[in-house]
Amino acid sequence: MRSVRSKLSAAFIGIALLTTVLTATFASYTARTIFRQYVERNEERLRGSVSQAAPVPPRLEPAGRPRRAPFGPRELLFESRFRNAIWGGTLVASGVGVLAALWLGSRIVRPVMSLTQATRVIAGGGAPPLVPVAGRDEVAELGHAFNRMSTQLAAQEEQRRRLFAGIAHELRTPLSVIQGTLEGMLDRVVEPTPQRIAGLHSQALLLKRLITDLRDLSLAQAGQLPLSRRTTDVGEVVRETLEAFAPLAADRTVTLRLDQPAPLPAIQADPDRLRQVVQNLIENALRYTPPGGEVRVELRDGDGDGIHLVVADTGSGIRAEDLPYIFEHFHRTDESRARSSGGSGLGLAIVKSLVEAHGGQVDVRSAPGAGSTFTVTLPRQTLDVS
Repeated sequence: MRSVRSKLSAAFIGIALLTTVLTATFASYTARTIFRQYVERNEERLRGSVSQAAPVPPRLEPAGRPRRAPFGPRELLFESRFRNAIWGGTLVASGVGVLAALWLGSRIVRPVMSLTQATRVIAGGGAPPLVPVAGRDEVAELGHAFNRMSTQLAAQEEQRRRLFAGIAHELRTPLSVIQGTLEGMLDRVVEPTPQRIAGLHSQALLLKRLITDLRDLSLAQAGQLPLSRRTTDVGEVVRETLEAFAPLAADRTVTLRLDQPAPLPAIQADPDRLRQVVQNLIENALRYTPPGGEVRVELRDGDGDGIHLVVADTGSGIRAEDLPYIFEHFHRTDESRARSSGGSGLGLAIVKSLVEAHGGQVDVRSAPGAGSTFTVTLPRQTLDVS
């Protein structure tokens, strides 16, 4: 008897049997006592009526023996049938109680059995299933919590599969280029010219950047990314980043513009990680802005909302169906352009993780043909300074 169902059923059956037996015993004893008292009272009335007609000497009972009502055959038959009726009803009630106990035990344990089977599926590596939930009791609340957990596990598993598929795809391309070029050099089919060696070097740098981005993203999503927070001037970080991207913007004939209406208060942040956020946003904007377009960076004080960093471009924009997934890793709105420009598909995911690690938030507004606007909100002060 190791299952909860067996234990509950045994407990219910024991309680039902004990209750009915005690009830029957008490009812039988009480009925017998009342019946004897009734017979004795009738006997006394009969004696009283007879004594008035003719005196009868009293009947002596043996010493030490209580006087009992003289039960005749009819009284004994009535008492026997009454006792049998009580115990017959007891047996019927016990049977009903046993059936009710088995039904209640099965009904109570059924959700727990469903949860157990579902956990076994998860433990065996299967897809997290959903369990049926009925009612509003504690077991139903447990079922709802389990279904929420299963949904989250399924989403995380799907995200993990897409992450691994994306990593394999991104690593395959530069590795294939490096392998093919080196094999051609070893077979003396390809000359090791400085241009080819420079190409191999660029592919190696791409691999290094991809691995670094993956490491930063995994640490940030796990809440383990180390941040060296200190008093930081956001305007200075943005200006330095724009200066670094000025040659690339000029080469693509894209205008870079900074709007900062007023000086901003310093905040507690990691300047290197903050610079990484700005770099990824500007690089993403330059990638999708056509020649002759403009990338505008705006800094403003949101008072109680914190510091707002806005990066807006005049690029092709983002489709509405892509907006909910724009901050997921390896998600691209334009596969061919992103790959040709060397993007890893991790930039915006890293931006979101780094901003959230600082206690801020990031959102995007975009429409096809109308460009995109990314808004980063950073808190004025960060209490958890490490």
